[in-house]
Amino acid sequence: MTRLFYLLFLISQYMQSQAKIVVRDKVTFQPISYVNIWKDKTLYKTSDSIGVFDVDKKDFGTFFKITCIGYNDTIVKMSQVISLQPSAITLDEVIIVNRKFDKKQKLGKANRGDTSYGVQWDSKTAMVAKFFPNEKKEISYLSKVRFSVYTSAKNRKLCILIYTVDKNGMPNELINNENIIFNPKKGTHIAEIDLNKWNFKFPKEGVFVVIQHPLLEQNKVYAEKTTNPNAFIYEPLISVDYTEEYKDTWCFKEDKWDKNERYSVNMELQLTD
Repeated sequence: MTRLFYLLFLISQYMQSQAKIVVRDKVTFQPISYVNIWKDKTLYKTSDSIGVFDVDKKDFGTFFKITCIGYNDTIVKMSQVISLQPSAITLDEVIIVNRKFDKKQKLGKANRGDTSYGVQWDSKTAMVAKFFPNEKKEISYLSKVRFSVYTSAKNRKLCILIYTVDKNGMPNELINNENIIFNPKKGTHIAEIDLNKWNFKFPKEGVFVVIQHPLLEQNKVYAEKTTNPNAFIYEPLISVDYTEEYKDTWCFKEDKWDKNERYSVNMELQLTD
């Protein structure tokens, strides 16, 4: 009983030290969902579906970097309302894509691996990238992404990003122009994200498929039998295999991409014509 009271007291103190911030569009004044807030080159928070996130009150007046697909990256001093300017988008000639869906190809496997990873509360990494080479150099399209996932609740969220490959073989430019948010069902299963509606071409240099854990309150799972209010991880848990050297997985840390020499994400990328 004493332990429970102490834990509730700590959580109460923590809530009193927090302030709610809303992120909105500078033109439409509408809230912006799933905005990334960076502090000291580390992903600090993610706004929820209505553009709201919590911040320590002591951080008011501190500068943060705010990023979101479709908006200009912005350095702002933390305040109760943050406005983002939509990025200028060059509209290319509209091309009607006549896809056949006759040929299909699978790269990688979405099996359950050696272990699973989530994002620990003090981790500096919330984005991992899996590289898929284009060995056949054929014109094809990204069809589906599949991977093994576990969640203890049905309200968890993941974000899927697609990156091109630069001359050094690392993630380069973002291909998708909107967030691809995925809500896996509760339990362990093979998650499948359908990419067909975006008509993403498979670049000749290959592609990186990135899984980002939005740092949302609804993704938190607190450790049992502890009085530490910071003892939590962010779900969902993603299946990986241990490796002794770099294989195909990168991590975004300290504002840059680094090769991961410890594990490889178990992921399948399906292609079609």
